[in-house]
Amino acid sequence: MSATDRSLMLLPFEQWVTIDATATSIVRVGRRRGVLRTRGKGTAQQVMRIYPGPRRPSRSPAGPKK
Repeated sequence: MSATDRSLMLLPFEQWVTIDATATSIVRVGRRRGVLRTRGKGTAQQVMRIYPGPRRPSRSPAGPKK
């Protein structure tokens, strides 16, 4: 499990928590992977983990399809 996955899994499941500015990169990754949901803006921004385990989006192979 990567450091990012570990960090995402440390967040409580299905519970809103307030985040600080240092966590924004983790939140961005979590949202892209479909693991986190956010609400609010600025210092009032909150995040909730909505997926129970590590998740990575599927990747299509690089290059043109034949």
